[in-house]
Amino acid sequence: MSTNNEMRKILRDSASVKALAEAFGVTTRMVNMALNGEFRSDLVKRIRQRALDMGLKEKGKEQVTVLK
Repeated sequence: MSTNNEMRKILRDSASVKALAEAFGVTTRMVNMALNGEFRSDLVKRIRQRALDMGLKEKGKEQVTVLK
């Protein structure tokens, strides 16, 4: 059951994860956990915001094109 306080996963690729890890001086594992919404800290909030600023999308909010 989802709540309004639940963080959605942010969809990403390995290059974005590596760039975020380098920018914040953390491991790629930490970035993946942050983008999965596993932690709630100021650092996680900053990583997630930077990911969104880079154009990454939250799961469920991505645009989908339906081809006929």
